[in-house]
Order: sequence, then C-alpha cells, then structure tokens
Amino acid sequence: MQADPSAPNCPRSTFPGLMLLSAATLLLEVCLTRVLSVSLWYHFAFMVVSTALFGLGFAGVALSLRRRPEEVSTRLLAWAAVGTPLAFVVGFGLFQIVPFEPFSLGKDGMQWLYLPLAYLAVTLPFFFAGTTIAGLLTRHAEFVHRLYRYDLLGAGLGSLAVIWLLPALGGSGTVVMAAALAAVGAAFVAAEHDRRLVYVSAVLAVLLGVSSLWAEVWLPVRISSNKVVAGGKPVGEVLADPQYHMHTAWNTLSRIDVVRFQDAAGRERRSVLIDAGTALTRLAHPERPIDKLGPTVSEESFFIRYFDSPEVLIVGSGGGREVLMALRNGAAKITGVEINPAINELLTDRMTDFTGGLAAHPKVEIVTDEARSYLRRQTRRWHIIECPHTISNAAMASGSLSLAENHLMTIEAFVDYYERLEDDGILIITRPEAHMARLFGTARALWDKLGRKDISDCVLSWKARSRGRAFYAGFALSKKPFAPEDVDRFRQVLKRRSLEVLYLPGGEGEVPYPKLISAADPTKVVLLYPAIVTPATDDAPFFNRRVPLGDISLRDMMGVFSPQAGGRMALEERPVAESALLVLLLETVFIGLLFIVLPLWIFRRRAMAGEGRLRTLGAFGLLGLAYIVVEVGFIQRFNLYLGRPVVVFATVLGVLLVASGLGAGFAKRFSHGRAATFACLVAGVAAAIAAGMAWLLLDWTLAWPAAARVALAALLLFPVGFVMGMPFPILVSRLQKTYPERIPWAWGVNGFASVVGSVGAVVLGMTLGFTAVLFVGVACYFVAALFSLGKTS
Repeated sequence: MQADPSAPNCPRSTFPGLMLLSAATLLLEVCLTRVLSVSLWYHFAFMVVSTALFGLGFAGVALSLRRRPEEVSTRLLAWAAVGTPLAFVVGFGLFQIVPFEPFSLGKDGMQWLYLPLAYLAVTLPFFFAGTTIAGLLTRHAEFVHRLYRYDLLGAGLGSLAVIWLLPALGGSGTVVMAAALAAVGAAFVAAEHDRRLVYVSAVLAVLLGVSSLWAEVWLPVRISSNKVVAGGKPVGEVLADPQYHMHTAWNTLSRIDVVRFQDAAGRERRSVLIDAGTALTRLAHPERPIDKLGPTVSEESFFIRYFDSPEVLIVGSGGGREVLMALRNGAAKITGVEINPAINELLTDRMTDFTGGLAAHPKVEIVTDEARSYLRRQTRRWHIIECPHTISNAAMASGSLSLAENHLMTIEAFVDYYERLEDDGILIITRPEAHMARLFGTARALWDKLGRKDISDCVLSWKARSRGRAFYAGFALSKKPFAPEDVDRFRQVLKRRSLEVLYLPGGEGEVPYPKLISAADPTKVVLLYPAIVTPATDDAPFFNRRVPLGDISLRDMMGVFSPQAGGRMALEERPVAESALLVLLLETVFIGLLFIVLPLWIFRRRAMAGEGRLRTLGAFGLLGLAYIVVEVGFIQRFNLYLGRPVVVFATVLGVLLVASGLGAGFAKRFSHGRAATFACLVAGVAAAIAAGMAWLLLDWTLAWPAAARVALAALLLFPVGFVMGMPFPILVSRLQKTYPERIPWAWGVNGFASVVGSVGAVVLGMTLGFTAVLFVGVACYFVAALFSLGKTS
C-alpha cells in the first residue's frame, strides 16, 4: 500500500487534509492562549504557549536529522497525521493533571519536575501537527505553492472558527473539537497510505466531535491554587462547589464565572470572576425598586451630586455597580460601555431579576463596544466620565496586567475624555495606588498638550487606608478648578468614609503626589515605589507596566518564580510579568540556537552539506520573523479602529492568512532566479505602504459604520497579506531544485523564528511602540531579500 517516497504525484486528498490540520492547529493555539490564561496567569500562559509552539519547529528539525531528510514516506505522514488528534487530547489532558504552579518553583522542588512535564504536554500536539505539515511540504515540494495556499487558508479558517466555537463549547470543548477537526484532516492525509487508517480517523473524528459537547465536564480546566478569592479560598474550589458557582461563559475575550456569597449581614451578593480571578466585577443588586432607592454617601457619588441631573458615561460598566450608584444619586442619563458581551448578557438577560432590571431602566443604556472606539464616534458630551476599578487583588499580585494593553489609560485616551466632557465636566478613575503616579503624570502631560498652565486646583485624589500601598485609590480631574468649599465638602466625605487624602488643592496630600503636581518636570520626582510617570501612548499602551524593561535586574528575573516572604501580595512590589517576558525571550533565543545552529554544524554532512547554509538560515528565519512581527503590528494598529477584539482578531488575522494563502498559490507563476528577492521586497514595501495609509485613514474614517470600517481594514490588509504569502513557497520551490534535504530544516527555522518574533514584538512594543514593531517587520523583509540572493537559499 505504501507509495514510492520519491513519487512526484500529489493525491487530491492531501490538500484538504493539510488545510484541516492547519485549521485545527491554529484553533488549538488560540484556544490554549485563552484556556491557560484561566488556568495560570496571563504572562505564564504566554510563556507556556510560546514554548509549545516550538513543537512546530522541533518537527522540522527532527525530519532534517534523518539519514535521507528529503524522503518522507506515506507511512510516516499517515501515522503522524493520525497521532495529531490524539496528541491534542492527551497533551491537553496531561497538562490538567500535572500540578504545575509557577509561583511555587522557588519553594517546591517537585515543581522543577512538573515544569518540563507541563511544557511537554502542550508541545506534543504541535510536534505531531508540525511533523505532518513539514512532511507534506517536503514530500510534495514540487507542489509547495498549492500546499502552502491550503496551509494558510486553513490557518485563516481556524482563526475564525474560534470566535464561534469558544462561546459554544467552552475552553476544553474547543480543544477537543480542534482534535476532531485534526482527525478529519488525518483521514484525508492517511488515504495515500492505508485505507484502514482512514476509517480509524473517521471514527475518531466522530467520537471527538460528540464528546466535545461535554468536554467541560469530563476534561475541566485546572485552575492554579495561587488564584484565590476573598478570604484566601482557592478559586478552583469555589468554582467546583455548586453552592457558590452559578454560571460560566467563554468568549475570545475571557472566561467569566458568576459566584454567589453572603455578606456580613447575610445578604446574597454575586461577583463575576474574569479568567478565574484575573479581574473581578460585582453585580449590582438593588434591594428595592430602583426608583425608590435613596442617594448614597461615598467619594464617587459626591461627583454625581456635584451636578444637577448630570449625564454620566461609565467606561467598563461591568456588573452595573456604578450605573446603579449614578441612578440613585440623580443622574439624568447613564451610558455604560462594556467590551465583554458575556458580562452585558448577565445584566440584560440572564440575571435581570437579581439586578432589578437595571439595564432596562429608561435612563440607562448599556453598550457592548470598545470604549475608546465608541467615544471617538460620538458627538455628544457628558458631565462625568468614570473609569471604575475592575482589577482583582489576584491580578495585581501576579503582575498579570503588566503585559495587557490598555488603551483606556493612554495620553490619547485622556484627550478623548477631555473633548467629550462638558466645560465643567469631571473624569473619575479608580485604580490601585500603584497606578496613581502615572495617572498624575498623564494628567500633567494632558495639560501641557492642551496648553493649559495650572492643574493644581483641578485634581482630587484619595485611597483606602492600608498598611502598604492601597489596592483601592481614586483620581478625579476636572476641566475647571474645584472651588474651596467643594474641596472642603469632599474632605469631609473622605473622613466619613475613613479614606485617606493623596492630593487635594492647596498642596495637601501624601508624598510624592503634591510634588507630582507642582514640579516643573514630574518625571524627576523621587517616588516611594516602582512606577513610570511618563504617560502610556496608543502606540505603546502598557499603562500597568511600572518598571522599564532596561531597569530589570537578574535578581528580578530569577525572582519571577519565587514569592517573597511577605506572601503572594508581596509580588506587587516586583516586576513579575516584565521579568517573565524577558525570561521567555531568553528562553526562546536559547532554544532556537540549540535546535537550529547545533544541527547546522553537527549534521552539516547531511542536510547541511553544500554551500549556502547561512543563506537558507537567514532567508527562512527572517521570513518567519517578518510575517509574525508585521501581523502583531497590524493587530495593534487596528485595535482601536475596529473596536471589539473579536472583530479585530477576525479581520486582521483572518484577512492576512487567507490573502497569504491566495498569494502563495499565485506565486507559482514566478520561477525566474530573482523571484524570491523580488517577492520579499514587494512584501516589505506593501507592509510599509499599508502602515502609512492606516496611519492617515483610520482617524478620518473612525465615525463610519462598523461594516464600512471592517471593509476598509480588509481592503488595506488584503494586498499586504497576498504578497506576504509569496516569498516562502518561492524559496521552498527553489530549495527543492538545489537542496531538497534542507526543506524540513527550513520549515523548522521558519517556525522557531515565528515564536521568537512574537515574543520580540511584545518586548519591542513595550519599549519603542508598535509603529517600530511594524517597521522592524518591514526591515526583516528587506534583509530577507538580501539572503534570498543566490541559488542555494
């Protein structure tokens, strides 16, 4: 039944098989990023998934180390393909069993055994998928343009499928469905070798597809014991207890869980846990009809009653607490903008009884949108814009938010808020005290940008009483100075609420906040805790980052996995996420060198024999870097423009991958000696032009309807994706004619570079901004063009 491994024909079943395997692999990759953010913290999920993706590169290197790497048998392909769906489920299941706790590596020696097991578990699926895909590209290299087209088209479909599958099946269900999809692909691939494996794959696909409907029950996501709720109880225990746990929903943004508990007075309260404790919001619960509730006395309601029937915008309205407070204190109209549709669904449908029909109140409008994108499309003004505190203790302690982009706290966001406020309007922000210094610095930068001189009478700031830095603090910025009598009234509210002053007009407050207001250069003020005072920007929107990457020491990096004696919350004092990112960058570079350069020299008598080895390495490595770096840059560039992350993801990633697939097929028309060089240059130029046009057009068209904005984004991205898909198959086709034994190794190089590029793009974005990221990607294409010169690359 086995065909001659050197046979030139490529069965028709190979193309749909490759497409389905590619779709399943990307679906798994995206889903794991979401699932592991629930299981672990975001930055550790990023580390684990990025390392797992090396499995694709390992596969290429493993194939290149065989005695005759250019010959891939149908037997190897069939068994690798059939093993792929099994590896999906086994690897994911093993990860749930292994009790890996990153924060315990410094105190529990067993964790050093669990660490490689956890990495192996998530790497296994990508190794099997990579072996199949690289094997197909090697065995049928003469059809590389068509194969690569189906590979990228499948990846595009996989990136779109997660949008619908994750909410419908949950995290575990989507992983199992990805395995079912891989089993269907395996059936097509195995058809070239053995019909019996086709039947096995088909049965496996049916079993996996059906079992995905209940995977959340039989294969639940394990949640780190370091994630705890109030009182120190592990989140995993709470969610496993039906006495507390009421509801779970997944989407591409997060997983949400509704939990109930009783307060000190015995009243039921409900909280929404986001990603199992990374953030938290509480559901509003009026105990009487809303219109019969009286006003409240608090530091936030003070600002509502500061006006006569104000209009209020709540940015990140979450569970509706601030919406209810505004209603109780006389607001005439409240608009709540929440990006997560699963949270809004609680207010508008699932838990309307508990929230007293808050979302249906005639004075309330709940909007599902990215707040900045929504705000820029509005012409109306509000008296108050409030950005309430929705961060959990657990998220702050883990440092998990430091890697999260936050367009709501950039200097451009402050300009948007200012322009949408009435002439006497007030911006209110509540955050942890650790973020206050940067808020003060951003407000100072706003006043400088607007040409305003004195900000000292326009700021109020406070915090909860705490032995250290408070988890809750507030900041209010008014367009007109606060009157002395209003400052006195606010001081009395703080006293009544047992809150402490950080800053009040007249210079009253805690060190260093009065200095941050009065100093000629606030960035020169000596702070009492690690913080960055310069404002975040839309180009580098990492507001929560408190330490420049260049200031992180080896001690910080070694302390990533070792909590201090002060307990989990002591991690607030350390740049955990930033250190984890640098550790990951070093890890990816080390692994890349180990598994690329080492085979280059040790096995040069085989696949690496002959001239042009470094040109092969450079060309394929730079193409991997260029593609992923440009992709990350465009996702960031279109984030605000398209608003909801699901739309950004579907548009940018989907269009780029599908267009690249079509470009790969079109590239077959070019076979002259300089085709690869020309394709790399055109890809770089196209990316640069699209980046420039996006810079000019996006602001001008932000008020367009959503469908029109998506269409414009697709129009800008499609030509870029089309030409970005051309260089790789042209280079593989040329390599097939000169050194076909290098093809699997080249695939491995490309895969390794993609992983390094994804990590490097985040590091570069944090330090120089995402415009620099885009143009580094462009530069990689130009340098790849140089490496592609010559016949041996």
